[in-house]
Amino acid sequence: MGQHIVDTKLNRELEKFGAFDVSACFNCGNCTAVCNLSDAMSSFPRRLIRYGQIGMRDRLISSRELWLCWGCRDCSSTCPRQARPSEYVEAVRRYAIASYDKTTLARRLYTSARFTAGFATTLAIIFGLLLLSGGGKMETEKLALFSFIPFELIHNLGIAVLVLMGIGALVSVVTLLRNVSNAVVACSDGVVGTSSVALPKQALFALREVIGELVRQRRFRSCDTDSAKLLILRPWFVHYSIMWGFFGLLLATILDFLFKDPALSVPIWYPPRLIGTIAGILLTYGVVVTIIRRSRPLDATSSRLMPSDWLFLWLLLAAGVLGFAVEVAVYLPAGTTFGYLSFLVHVSLAMELLILFPFTKFAHALYRPVVLYQLAMARSRRLGS
Repeated sequence: MGQHIVDTKLNRELEKFGAFDVSACFNCGNCTAVCNLSDAMSSFPRRLIRYGQIGMRDRLISSRELWLCWGCRDCSSTCPRQARPSEYVEAVRRYAIASYDKTTLARRLYTSARFTAGFATTLAIIFGLLLLSGGGKMETEKLALFSFIPFELIHNLGIAVLVLMGIGALVSVVTLLRNVSNAVVACSDGVVGTSSVALPKQALFALREVIGELVRQRRFRSCDTDSAKLLILRPWFVHYSIMWGFFGLLLATILDFLFKDPALSVPIWYPPRLIGTIAGILLTYGVVVTIIRRSRPLDATSSRLMPSDWLFLWLLLAAGVLGFAVEVAVYLPAGTTFGYLSFLVHVSLAMELLILFPFTKFAHALYRPVVLYQLAMARSRRLGS
């Protein structure tokens, strides 16, 4: 079975990342009975709680289940001890992100509100000053955004941000895969991952499985939590709005870059602009609902947000709202200070959001597809696809 180091201080560490006192759990198995993942992994989330109780750090952060859980909170709503298993899973996920990060930035962002506020503010100011170094000329006859901040400067700085983000993400993913590969843990459908070389047909099967799960969110939609509420208020739909809002804005930005002259003014119905507008509405809606829900007093089914979680949500919201402000300013008859400053802050925050990708809750958008792909590959080999 391999050797695993028992960490007697693990529970106290997890509490720093938002975990509820796991001693409240007596392993009755009620959470496992209601969890939609339990069809594939019969001991989830009970097994993770047990790892924490007995201090098995390496197994805990190597658990694939961390990245398969959608956080529907069915387990917490049915827990007879109010041990908040969903809150525990969220805390372990934060702890895992911090453990994969070699810079220790993620840990500091999660555990210190003062550091998070200071670091985020400093980073935004640095990006703002770098952007303003291109000139900062505000024309008043019309809104000339790329006279204010040259397009080449935004492009080059954006490339640098993506490179840094890519390096951080790559290191974290390699660490994740190394941990998961070394762990002797039961996987989906009872399959244990293998290291054999993937065949093209298997890889295609796995990719189709991953895309299907991410697009449909089948497991999340089948959760019972808030099922009586309106569709647009259900947790899976709110998450859907944030996810597709972000990807829609990314798509609109790419299309604009590839097919549009940066200085050219286009109508609202121009396809990339229309895609960006709809995506921005979805993103803003999802983030606002999430912030409202997470701002309510804690109960047995809810979970607290750590400083880094709030930073991620507020960056998303601010970037989205300021994007709309820029869109409005573009169609005004003259250039305004409001339009220029909105553009400056919008770009600065968008770059900050990207560069912090591997160090915040945002990282789950990378880890979940990687783990889903691993499990789909294992399933494909078993079926002989």
